[in-house]
Amino acid sequence: MKIIIIGAKGTLGLALAGAFSGDDPILWDIEDCDITDEKETIKKISAIRPDVIINAAGYTDVDGAEKNEALANSINGHAVGNLARAARSTGAVLVHFGTDYVFDGTKKEGYAEGDAPDPVSAYGRSKLLGEKEALKENDKTYIIRLSRLFGEAAENRRSKKNFVDLMLSLAEKNKELNVVDEEVSSPTYAPDLAAKTKEIVFDNMPFGVYHCPNGGSCTWHEFAKEIFLIKNSDVPLCRVSGDHFKRAAKRPAYSVLLNTKLSPMRPWQEVLREYLSHK
Repeated sequence: MKIIIIGAKGTLGLALAGAFSGDDPILWDIEDCDITDEKETIKKISAIRPDVIINAAGYTDVDGAEKNEALANSINGHAVGNLARAARSTGAVLVHFGTDYVFDGTKKEGYAEGDAPDPVSAYGRSKLLGEKEALKENDKTYIIRLSRLFGEAAENRRSKKNFVDLMLSLAEKNKELNVVDEEVSSPTYAPDLAAKTKEIVFDNMPFGVYHCPNGGSCTWHEFAKEIFLIKNSDVPLCRVSGDHFKRAAKRPAYSVLLNTKLSPMRPWQEVLREYLSHK
C-alpha cells in the first residue's frame, strides 16, 4: 500500500509517520507540496498514484483565524478540496482530521459523529469547510475529529506548543498560573490517534466521520491540575474565566466528542502520564 502523509513535520504528522512506518510512507511537508496550489497538488499526487493520502496539515491559530479567515479557509478548507480532487483522480482514500470546534458547544451530553456542526469561530468555520470539501469531492474519505492534541513537539517552526508543554514551560517562569476553568473537552494523545487512524484505514471501516479523542473530559484548569499532579509540581493554579484573557475567537463551552463507532480510546489521564514519563 502506497501512503502519503502530508504535514509530516507536525505533532500529528510525526505520530502518523511512526504508526505507518512499516508501510514506508511518503512524508511531505509544506516544502514538498503546497496543498493550497491545486495544480501543483494534483500534479505531484498523480505522479505518485498513492492508495491513501493522510492530511495532517492545517492552520491551527484559533485566534489568528479571526483576522486571517481567508488564510484559514485556504489551508483548512480549499486545500482539502484540492487533496480530495487529487485523491479522486487517482482512486485514493483521503484521511482528513477535523476538530471539536465545528460545534457550538451548547449540547451538554456531548457530540456524536452525526450531530450537525455549527461553529462559533472563524477557525471552526474553516475546518468545517474542509470537511465539506473532502466529502463532496471524494466518496472515499474519512473525517477523523479530535480535540486538544498533544504529543511529540513538531519539527517545523510554524507549530505552536501543545497545552501540556506550554504549562510546563510557563511553570518554569512564573510563581503561579492563571488557567481557564471552562471549556470542557477531551484531550487527544497523538500516538493513540495515529494508531486508531491506522486501524480505521487497514480495517476498511466505512467511509465517513469518526470521533477519536481519548476517553474522559476536562476543563483547561483540570487538565493543568493533572499535569502538575503527575509532575509533583507545587506551582499554584488559579481558576479564571475565559474572559480573563483577551482572545479574539469564541470557544465552544462544551465540545466533548462522543466516540460511537470505534472501540474506546484510553483515558486521557493515562496517556498524559505516559507522555509526561518522558519529560
